[in-house]
Amino acid sequence: MQNEIVFSSRQGRKVWNTLNSVAHNYDQEDTPLELESVAHDILKMIIDDTVLKKISAVSDNKISYLVIRNFLSIQSLPFTPIDNASPDTPGWRIPASALLGLLRLSGHSARSFLDEMNGRLCHMVMPAKNNEKSFNRSTKKLGFHTEVVNGYFMEEDPMPGNPISPDAFGLLGLRNPDSIATTVIPLESVLKSLTPKVIESLMKPQFSAISQSSFDREFSINNISVLKKLHDGGMGLRYSNSKVTANNLEAAKALQALADTINRSENITQVVLHPGDVLLLNNRTCIHGRDAIAGTQKFDGMDRWLIRIYGYKLASLSMLKTLPNKKHIITVDM
Repeated sequence: MQNEIVFSSRQGRKVWNTLNSVAHNYDQEDTPLELESVAHDILKMIIDDTVLKKISAVSDNKISYLVIRNFLSIQSLPFTPIDNASPDTPGWRIPASALLGLLRLSGHSARSFLDEMNGRLCHMVMPAKNNEKSFNRSTKKLGFHTEVVNGYFMEEDPMPGNPISPDAFGLLGLRNPDSIATTVIPLESVLKSLTPKVIESLMKPQFSAISQSSFDREFSINNISVLKKLHDGGMGLRYSNSKVTANNLEAAKALQALADTINRSENITQVVLHPGDVLLLNNRTCIHGRDAIAGTQKFDGMDRWLIRIYGYKLASLSMLKTLPNKKHIITVDM
């Protein structure tokens, strides 16, 4: 399968054991860029060149997503958190370091937003019950979308301090007892089903977008397009059925045509992330969603649990405004 790599049990154990020797020397929230660099160097030495080339294809826009099965053999974990907070115990630091290193291998560096979950880099994806908003967000079915839809593309020449959406992100599975799937659709398959007129309308700056529900405050960007030509000549997408709005009738018709095409797509792939599996997604050329979790949560420490980390291409980093003492946390002046 073009979009999947399968590691052997031996390879997965090697990733775990090798990272275990260094991961506990760093804090993935305080010194993630140092850990990212160390994990990158370690993984580069133990992963063969054929696999490394496929990992880098996500950054090169040659593939929209990549699944790596059995990337690491998870040997011990704390209970699944239930309140959006990172566990106090260190057992999940090895998976976090593995995802940091893998994103760096794909040509990206990890970043987070000060305005999202208080700047936390490693997002805990699991059922949460600390309040009604968190519960609803973490258990409902997620429609297809791109991450940080109210962020600019580098191709739009944003001013420093404006939000810039991540180029890619990674999901690493820690637990998934009910086999809840992440759903993905490559943009390429969507474009094939759109008329030239709709594509032209989606490329016009006649849309607006607001923050996704995981952000602590709401801000919007206006007069943007839904489809944008990328520097490599390909097409990039920002999309959310609930967070992107049309500014006129032409835009509304095009946005509805896009939504209809996505909803009836025959190219939806269900990706069930088992413990140790990783999904890398190009946030410009792939949309994703999630099956509903509501009804499966038990809050017994064994619920579904993924780690999510945003990644930015190295060429994008100079455009990001960050905290002076924590260069991985992006600040937004809006």
